[in-house]
Amino acid sequence: MKKITSGIILSMLLSIIQTGAYAQKSLKTDTLTVLGNCGMCKERIEEAAYVKGVKSATWNKSSKILTVVYNNDKTDVDKVAKSIAAAGHDSHRHKAADIAYKKIPACCAYRTGTCDHD
Repeated sequence: MKKITSGIILSMLLSIIQTGAYAQKSLKTDTLTVLGNCGMCKERIEEAAYVKGVKSATWNKSSKILTVVYNNDKTDVDKVAKSIAAAGHDSHRHKAADIAYKKIPACCAYRTGTCDHD
């Protein structure tokens, strides 16, 4: 009986390990240049980047680079860029429509280069 129980437990552990390994293979990291000015922009960009399948999104204000980790079985960097454009921010993949850009606060007007806060 002990051998059967040990065999079942071992099989379950191997199954869990294999599932975890498969999940890791489908994760991908990409970067995307996204225009913005300040901490408010950072919050908006990172929030917009979280489409279904995104595991993490971090935008660097100085470099204007968004680093996104996502499950490439569920999404891709183009979908992330479209979501960010819909939130009013330009990227090298998609430009925000003027209507979306005008919805961001005036202090975040990155196209004009004016920002009165950090």
